[in-house]
Amino acid sequence: MARKVIETLSCDACLKKEGAEVDAVMKLTIGPDEYDLCEMHGEKFRALLAEALGTLAHTLAA
Repeated sequence: MARKVIETLSCDACLKKEGAEVDAVMKLTIGPDEYDLCEMHGEKFRALLAEALGTLAHTLAA
């Protein structure tokens, strides 16, 4: 009988902050570092990076 293995990833930020296992839905890669993030933390870090670096449209226009 064949088996199907389903792997789920937990949000690294939720695990560190609250010890909670929340499903990760995106990955943030900065150089050699990779972070699995839930939607809430993914959007939070995306907003912080956009504020620090500007958006892609803003960067291309410069």
